[in-house]
Amino acid sequence: PAESTEVTAAEAKAAEDERGILERVSAPARAAYEQGVTLVGSDAAAALAAFQRAAQASPEFYVAHYNAGSLLWAAGKVTEAAAAFAAALKAAPRYAPALAAQAVVLEWQGRAAEAQALLEQALAAQPEATELEVTLAELLARAGRLSEARERAIAVLRRDERNPRALTTMGMIYRRQKMYELSQQALSTALEIAPAAATYAELGLVYWGQDDKARAVAAFEHAVGVAPNDARLLNNLGAMRNEVGAFQGAITVLEQATALEPARAEYWLNLGNAYRGEQRYVDAEAAYRKATDAGSVAALFNLGVLYLDNELPEKDAVARYRESIAFLDAYRTKGTPDAEEAERIAEYVAVAEKAIEQEERRRDRERRRAEEEAQKQADEAAKAAAAAPEGDAAPKTDAPKTDAATPSDAAPKTDAATPSEVLEVPID
Repeated sequence: PAESTEVTAAEAKAAEDERGILERVSAPARAAYEQGVTLVGSDAAAALAAFQRAAQASPEFYVAHYNAGSLLWAAGKVTEAAAAFAAALKAAPRYAPALAAQAVVLEWQGRAAEAQALLEQALAAQPEATELEVTLAELLARAGRLSEARERAIAVLRRDERNPRALTTMGMIYRRQKMYELSQQALSTALEIAPAAATYAELGLVYWGQDDKARAVAAFEHAVGVAPNDARLLNNLGAMRNEVGAFQGAITVLEQATALEPARAEYWLNLGNAYRGEQRYVDAEAAYRKATDAGSVAALFNLGVLYLDNELPEKDAVARYRESIAFLDAYRTKGTPDAEEAERIAEYVAVAEKAIEQEERRRDRERRRAEEEAQKQADEAAKAAAAAPEGDAAPKTDAPKTDAATPSDAAPKTDAATPSEVLEVPID
């Protein structure tokens, strides 16, 4: 996000400290850092390498560690980013941007309470640190603690009325309260100041809440354009594309999301839905199974429906219907379906049971027909044998006479099938 227009005393002190560390580090570290700064907007990979060289040359160079961590985070390398932020804090324990970043990592890991405690403790020591307060406001808003989040965001806006992150947080609060017009105003102002991915994503959710799905998808596409390696944005964009039937586009971004964060069950679930929409049923099955492996109960329901509705190669129909019932029963046991969903599951199970019954009846009819045909052929063979003159070993055939054979008639014809009568073998 763009820098605040108002500079607090704490931020002025931080800026002074950053200038001081530049003077204290080694010449190679300073040169590498300055190179990284010039490359950030044009070549992120080269900038990252430069910041890492600077940090390696002078381990106390906390700003170089932090900048490297920021680029690693943007590239989706969360574990490496966390290590870089930790290195920055080891060198400068009160460095507000690294403290805020560490809180974001903790929240991403599902440790929101620890993230909140970290920020509150840091703010007690640095009450005017805008970076810490706006990060706490965002965390509280995402947790649904809207009144607390609003209080924190407004405290930031009192110091800097054009702080884009605080405006985005207000947009999130208004959206969650379904005050869409106020939300859109706050977010539009934030985007005028700094076109951040989080702000575009919030705007997309506002449009989605207003059932304007086309604009919602477009907003998330802008968000991904700003932050192409943010797996959460990729997943949300994929889920929205699924909703509007743009399955191939959903597959593209959801494959990226699952590659970045393969342990996220919801990403695999959405990818399975996209594959199913494209009628790639084998791929859908594999994605749903990865979702269940990652702990998704909902994927059991999706597997049940997939097995009920679609043929799968090398999967026996009766076995498939029985597995469908097993998946639906597992979802009914492990999930928490409401009354309407439970009724729908019961209908699906009934459909699968009826399909099993019909398939078994069809197979039984085919088996009886085959047996009857075999018996008929056996009876005809026995009748022909009984009618043959005594001493004949086999019924008389229509084989040509051998005493007038031409070269092509040198051997009698056999009962081999003509090419059109050869049994077809299924292609494996």
